[in-house]
Amino acid sequence: MSGLFIESGPVVQVRDSYGRVNVNSDTDGKISYQGPLTVLVNRYSASASEIFAAAMQDYGRAIVLGENSFGKGTVQQHRSLNHIYDLFDKELGYVQYTIQKFYRIDGGSTQNKGVVPDIAFPTAVDPVETGESVEDNALPWDSIDKAKYSVLQRNDELIAKLTEAHEKRIATDMEFGFIAEDIAKYKAEKDDKTLSLSEAARKQESDDNDTRRLERVNQRQKAAGEKPFENLDDIPKDYEVPDAYLDEAVAITVDMVNSKG
Repeated sequence: MSGLFIESGPVVQVRDSYGRVNVNSDTDGKISYQGPLTVLVNRYSASASEIFAAAMQDYGRAIVLGENSFGKGTVQQHRSLNHIYDLFDKELGYVQYTIQKFYRIDGGSTQNKGVVPDIAFPTAVDPVETGESVEDNALPWDSIDKAKYSVLQRNDELIAKLTEAHEKRIATDMEFGFIAEDIAKYKAEKDDKTLSLSEAARKQESDDNDTRRLERVNQRQKAAGEKPFENLDDIPKDYEVPDAYLDEAVAITVDMVNSKG
């Protein structure tokens, strides 16, 4: 997929346990799209998606948006136990083990650190609480020599300009206001390991969540000049909550296109 956006060049490096490095490259000399490009990632973007985002970022080919990615920079292989214990007729299962590590073309591993977005979106996901780095016995981050490639364009000034517009826009955006409320609520409650056994308390919690949902839907209705709903049952079954992150990614991309116009 990386080859759709660059003419040719290295995309990812792979090193095995013997220290041998193989560089995987796009070699067709063709490009399908050479206009402005953004890549949206979140904490659960892992492995191949990180390779793509990292390559686009290292080339300066795209601006990466969203959250710090997962940090899965290892290559696994599985082997059937029946190859070892061939006296058994039934399937014994598999052993999965790591054989290689991925490295960006700038030399840094995607392991643990993942891909850091150029423009970060508000999130309740803390990288120290989830992702590859919190796994037991996760391999450490390291680096190797960078591959031979040329940065296509420098985006530092553009990123600063887009970030300023992004922060100004979400400061007054209704959906990001909801997100800020949810983040605050999550942080206030995430360390509370208790659960009430009171039926009345549980029902009140459920009622509060329903009230909050209806209020938000009606705020959207009001903003759109539409009639509010009296209760949750009135909301159409196919009602979709706006995807604030995707919409903001589109807005940033539009800003990017206009800045290059």
